[in-house]
Amino acid sequence: MDSFFALPIAYLLGSIPSAVWVARIYKSIDIREHGSKNAGLTNVFRVLGWKPALPVIAVDLSKGFFAVFIAKQLNLAEDGSQIYEWLPITAGLFAIFGHSFTCMAGFRGGKGVLTALGIFLALQPVLALTCFAFWGLLFAATKYVSVASIGACALLAALATFGYVSDILPVYKVDIYVLALSWLVAIFVIVKHKANMVRLWNGTENGFGKKRKT
Repeated sequence: MDSFFALPIAYLLGSIPSAVWVARIYKSIDIREHGSKNAGLTNVFRVLGWKPALPVIAVDLSKGFFAVFIAKQLNLAEDGSQIYEWLPITAGLFAIFGHSFTCMAGFRGGKGVLTALGIFLALQPVLALTCFAFWGLLFAATKYVSVASIGACALLAALATFGYVSDILPVYKVDIYVLALSWLVAIFVIVKHKANMVRLWNGTENGFGKKRKT
């Protein structure tokens, strides 16, 4: 039964509202009432600058990573195998839900991109780093965080699918549980960017290094 304590722990870790707390500590504001009104890294960076953004990066990555790491430790059998193979994956999903629907800040959280990166760094680091590199390329090319995040999530689902059905690239080999999580996370994060996609379509999305649009 100790294994199942990993799920509430993962949700509570994911629920740590780093952007909200950092904004309150740094400037006594609710970041959800400023800028894009999103409780995430990008909005903290836009409204408060790069220094407050650093702890947000550290916390959001760590809470995804440790949600899975703790689940794996609590789920260990005597022979070192995982008792329930699905449990670390489910813990990752709980961390994403905690980040986006945090019980510590009125159930209004962020979109989960950094937390998802931390989760996959713990599960499949090569896959995670490949998607992060693709995020960087898209961001450099477009200057839109939303475009980079949507593209990286789409690549995550695509590479996970390829890794499940093919043995050509063993570094991307994933099991059914990682495949399922990849698709769930990709769909969830992309849906959370719905408003960004509308603004991109209308030409009103704000990009870094671009003149602010209204």
